[in-house]
Order: sequence, then C-alpha cells, then structure tokens
Amino acid sequence: MDLFEIVLILAIALIVVGPERLPEVMRTVGKVLRELRLASNTVLHELTDVLDEPPAKVPPPAPKSEPPAVQPPAAVPTEKT
Repeated sequence: MDLFEIVLILAIALIVVGPERLPEVMRTVGKVLRELRLASNTVLHELTDVLDEPPAKVPPPAPKSEPPAVQPPAAVPTEKT
C-alpha cells in the first residue's frame, strides 16, 4: 500500500464515520488487527511445531499370514453288506 491509498482510505473513513467517532473506530480496528495477528502467529507456531516434530516410530506392518489350507472332508465309511 502506498501513501495515496492510505490517505484515500482515511478520507473515506472520515466521511463515513465522522470526525468525532474516527479515533474510537481506529482504536477498535487496531485492536482487532492486533488480535488477528496474534491468533495467526499462534496458529503458525503450532503448525511449525507439529511439522518440525520427528515422525513417530511406527512398527512395520505384520506380514499377512495365509489362511490355513482347506482340508478335504474325511472319507465317510460306507457299509459293505
């Protein structure tokens, strides 16, 4: 933002808000911007901390065991007469 843009924004704010409320509005805007900056810095630091942590040791997956082979049914005794 260059100086012309800042002066233009302040002039529009002066017209919209009025000269008696402009200082109060500017203080409120400053507080809101400060809180947003603090919140974004907090989130940024938390993300940086999480991303900088070494990865947790995960045990390798266990080898898949094959299902037991299907046994053929036992021979049914037949009666011999």
